[in-house]
Amino acid sequence: MIKPVIVLDDGAGDAGLAEMLFNLIRQNLEQNPEIIKDFNSLNANVAIEAQDIQILIALEFRQGKLTISEDLSFKPDLHIITDAATVLNLCLIKIKFGLPYFFDVNGFNILKKILSRELIIKGLLSHFGILVKLTKVFSVVRN
Repeated sequence: MIKPVIVLDDGAGDAGLAEMLFNLIRQNLEQNPEIIKDFNSLNANVAIEAQDIQILIALEFRQGKLTISEDLSFKPDLHIITDAATVLNLCLIKIKFGLPYFFDVNGFNILKKILSRELIIKGLLSHFGILVKLTKVFSVVRN
């Protein structure tokens, strides 16, 4: 199995959200080795835009390596647009039976935000498999 590599690009460390995601993903991989397979299989570009704090973070997954930067020099497969608090709430989605679980308070609130367009995920339908793997890698809640 490939040992995951996570790189926080120079300058991205200035964005607290980028550093938080760096640490969160690193800790998740260390504490939940079962998600390493999902991490290593990701080959995707993800943009996370926290509009309230005017930060755009680029996540470039390349089969076992993640680079986190503020350089969006690619067309993202997934583009998540919301506020910083909702980005943090996305990390609290439970994983049940290998899939995100939306039938608790946090999951229901995430669904409400999607329906009210407070949370926009461009590429949600066309790259659903990437979103599921990304959710597994982000989620700090396991059942």
